[in-house]
Amino acid sequence: MTNIISAGIHAVDRPRLCRSDHQPNLLEYIDTTLNESFSLNVALTQTISNGYDHFGNTILDQYLLYLLCQKIHPNRSDHLTYDLYQLLHQLVVLNGKISKSFFEYSPPNNNRAIYHTIFNSYANFIWNEFNVNVLLELGCFLLKYRLRDKFTVNIVNTKTYNNNLIRQKMVGYFLEIIVIYYLSSHHHDYFIHSRSIDMIFPSPALYPALSDINQFTKNNEQETFRKFLHALHINGEIYFDISQIKHLLQTDAYQFINKKLENKKIDFINFFERNITYQQKNSCRSLKSICRVCIKMHIKQYPNDIKQLPLFPSINERLQDFLTYENKFTFQSYV
Repeated sequence: MTNIISAGIHAVDRPRLCRSDHQPNLLEYIDTTLNESFSLNVALTQTISNGYDHFGNTILDQYLLYLLCQKIHPNRSDHLTYDLYQLLHQLVVLNGKISKSFFEYSPPNNNRAIYHTIFNSYANFIWNEFNVNVLLELGCFLLKYRLRDKFTVNIVNTKTYNNNLIRQKMVGYFLEIIVIYYLSSHHHDYFIHSRSIDMIFPSPALYPALSDINQFTKNNEQETFRKFLHALHINGEIYFDISQIKHLLQTDAYQFINKKLENKKIDFINFFERNITYQQKNSCRSLKSICRVCIKMHIKQYPNDIKQLPLFPSINERLQDFLTYENKFTFQSYV
C-alpha cells in the first residue's frame, strides 16, 4: 500500500501512498505543487519513522488535503472519483489517522522557527484552493466512522491526557468546518475577497470531466450543510460546548481561522448556538440511533468486534448493518 519514493534533493525519503504501480502518485503531485508554490527549499517531511510531514500531516491528512484542494466532490458519477473515495475509505479502515484539521497550527518540537515562517504560505495555499461543498462532504464522509479511532496526537503521555487531546482534536476539526461554512454563507463577499482569484487548481485540472465544479451555488452549500449537521448528530461522538468553542478559537492551534473571523466572533457564536447548540439540546434521537451510538461507543474495536461475535450468520449480518452507516465506497474485500 505504501511505496518509498524520493521527495527530492532537499527532502527525506518517506512512505508515499500509491494507488497502484500503474497510476500516478497522487500525493507526490500535490507535494510537488506545494513545494513549488512556496518557492522554498524546505523539506515537507521529517522522517519516515514518525509518519508526519513538516506540517504535522499524516498520510491520511495529506490525502484529504489532496481531495480538498483538487475539489474532488464525492457525488460525481465518474469511475475515477469513485476510485479516489474508495481509496479514502481504505485508508480510514486500515487504521489511517487524522492528526490535525486543515488549517491547524501544529509546530513540531524542533524546527519551530522554520515552521512558523512558512505556515502562513501553507495555510493560504489551502485557503485559496478549497471548495466549501467538498469540505462539507469530506466532513460527512468522516462522520460515518467511529472518530475516536481515527484521530491521533503526536504526543506520548498518559492515556487520560491523550484521550482529552484527541477529543479536543475532534471538536476542533469539525468546528473549523463550521466556521468556514459560516464565513461563506453569512459573509460571502468577505469570504470571496479573502481568497486569490488565481487558483493553482481553478477546477479539478487533472480530471476534465469534473470541470463543472463551479455549478455548486450558495443553495447547494446550505443543503450540504444540513446534511453535515445531520451526520454530526447521527454520529453521536461530538458534543460542542460554547465555552470550549470560545477557548479553542483563542488558542494558537486555530489562529488562522481566528484571524479570518476577525470582528465576526459574536455573530458566529450566535450562529453556532442557533444551529448547533440548539440541535444538541432539543433534537430527539430515535431508539435505534441511541442503541447504535451506545453499542458503538462501548465495543473495543469498531466494527471488527461485531464481525467476530458468535451469533447466527443472519443475526450477525443484521447487527453489522445496524451499527455501521451506509457507505457506497466500501470495498467488500476488506470484510
